[in-house]
Amino acid sequence: MTILINGPRIPTPFGGSLKLPDLESPPLALPSMPDAKGMKVIGHALGSDVSQVFGIIPFVGGLLEDMLEDSHEAEIRSILTPLQYNTYEAHNKALPSALAAVRTLAFKK
Repeated sequence: MTILINGPRIPTPFGGSLKLPDLESPPLALPSMPDAKGMKVIGHALGSDVSQVFGIIPFVGGLLEDMLEDSHEAEIRSILTPLQYNTYEAHNKALPSALAAVRTLAFKK
């Protein structure tokens, strides 16, 4: 990590000073390409995202969307390891399923 800005010292009203943390760049790493299993997970995640389009159909759209999305999520759960699935679920709270799958499988720590 590279230090971009040194943290300044800020005087306090009590005669001391407070050192703010340094601003550092995150470690940059290129993503790795997922294997065949990972590509299958990304495909199911994309299918889960696309299945939400059916939700706009009146009356039966919600049922169809839920069935398709649940079947794709079950396949994703069966393919991923428990640790990978927990990471996928954490990313899936804020991102669409396909992006969460790519982030889980391509950016491994």
